[in-house]
Amino acid sequence: METLVNKIIEILKEKDYNIAASELKKISGLDGFGTENFLHDIILERWVYTPQDIPFSFARQIWGMETTNIEKDTNLLKKILESPIAEINKAKLYDFLWIEEKNYNFAIAALKAYKKHLENTDEFESNFMAINRLVYISKKINSKEVTGNIRQDLIRKILEEYNGLDHGKILNLLKTAVAEDVDTEYLLQYTEKILGTYNESSYDFLIIGEFCDLLEQLYCKKNGWKKEKCTAKPELKRLRRRKAKALLMASDYSMSSNPADIMRKVKYLKDTVTLLKTISGTESERKELFMEIDALEKKMVSAMPVLKFEQDNTETVKLLLQQLEVLDKDEALCYFASFIPFPEKQRNEEIIRKSDGLVSDLFPVGILGKDGKSIAKSRPIKKGDNEIDEEAFQAKMEQRTAEIINFLSQILIGNTLNYIRCHFTIEEDDIRKVIEESAFVPPDRKESYLKGIMAGFSGDFLTALYILVPQVENSLRELAITCGEPVYNLNENGIEELKTMHAILELDGVKEKLDEDFLLSLKTIFCSKFGLNMRNNVAHGMFSDSQLQSYEALYTWWAILKMCYMFCGKLQVENRIKVNNKLKKLHGDDQNR
Repeated sequence: METLVNKIIEILKEKDYNIAASELKKISGLDGFGTENFLHDIILERWVYTPQDIPFSFARQIWGMETTNIEKDTNLLKKILESPIAEINKAKLYDFLWIEEKNYNFAIAALKAYKKHLENTDEFESNFMAINRLVYISKKINSKEVTGNIRQDLIRKILEEYNGLDHGKILNLLKTAVAEDVDTEYLLQYTEKILGTYNESSYDFLIIGEFCDLLEQLYCKKNGWKKEKCTAKPELKRLRRRKAKALLMASDYSMSSNPADIMRKVKYLKDTVTLLKTISGTESERKELFMEIDALEKKMVSAMPVLKFEQDNTETVKLLLQQLEVLDKDEALCYFASFIPFPEKQRNEEIIRKSDGLVSDLFPVGILGKDGKSIAKSRPIKKGDNEIDEEAFQAKMEQRTAEIINFLSQILIGNTLNYIRCHFTIEEDDIRKVIEESAFVPPDRKESYLKGIMAGFSGDFLTALYILVPQVENSLRELAITCGEPVYNLNENGIEELKTMHAILELDGVKEKLDEDFLLSLKTIFCSKFGLNMRNNVAHGMFSDSQLQSYEALYTWWAILKMCYMFCGKLQVENRIKVNNKLKKLHGDDQNR
């Protein structure tokens, strides 16, 4: 033991952490993991960028292992500390013991050693870690020996020692200097000098942006300015333009025609536009950038690979047609409007929860429009504390529901509609029976529903949706009123404004009355940016003629027909009984064959 201690003491007289750590790595008989021992990690520690960073992570993990003899190792460190070793190594050993054992005396000893080392050493790399620990410990224990003035002087000393090799470290030290109230004018001049080392063609926009943000903070502090969302002050405009310049240089660097590179370039350009909004007089520049973004987004969408997969649904369609063949017209309409279900909320939830932990669920979901515009972006489902983000989970639910909707529309709804149109003639009287009896259709809207649904049966979904989508919103308002819920908001001017469809579907009375599958479908079809978002797309003319003849349009029309039929009462019940009896007979005969 004595030989081991003496050997380590000789090594720790060396203040260069690389040399000392290299020698310690050769020492056997110390608790460790793999090829490294805990003492090696303590002495090599230099990854402390801010006062808040807790050092010695690997050494602390070793001490947490069941095989580690903590009592023996503690005694070893105390024995080493009785002998003269380099101040920085003494400081690190005391610091480690303080973190592990929470002994106030170790903190005092570590602080004293860090201070002595900083006062007598002019080497930036070694001092960078030491100053961060000195700031943290002195404030944590409310030291009377290391005051704010001493911290300021030591920080300035280390800033002057900077060798220009790691701007990331100096940026963090400057932030610490601001927090420690180092002279503002001094920090302004120093930070301007660092920023000046980047030439105009530099695309290192992240760190340039942070230096600009720090300078803006310092100028505001010096002049007593409040931070402005949009500024006309020359100093602040210069800094924000410098950030914008770095972003534009980064966007120019992404010159490939690869969709991923185009997407990256669009992101940089959008960030530049956002930044230019904070600078007065930049309207024409933003307009030019928007035009460039628009062209790039269209190019990106045209070049973006489309993932496709094939699924054989022959048996499903064959069974569907077998069932339809035994039904008459009224029964086929009932089957179409009543027997094809909405996607199940509970099943969707189970699938999403089972996929928990996949990489795809750790990142946000982005939705692009047909022209490459970013329509929506969700947050990751998991929060930092590993809890579920309910809003992100709902977005994932609506996205998955939209995928199921596309499948149902192609396989079940499209084939059923084609069968009905080939084998029956749907007349207004057939639909009027449904409309007249449906509680979903207000008395003064029957003709609108009739014309819209008939247009769909003729294949004209363009006409159908422009008639029906606004009427569905009104029907849901009427439903909310019957549930005892207000459908108006009172604004600050005393004007009563209608609640949006999304707000209506969030009312407690409405949620209590509607089936959860129905409610999820309503949100996905009409309101969700992660779903079909038909209310917005129809009301604002977002869909082209071809999109209004798509499977999404077909499903929306069918869903409205289904809503009407769901609320038909006696008519629905009688027809469902007839359909069920025929299907039972069909499948009973099949089993007897």
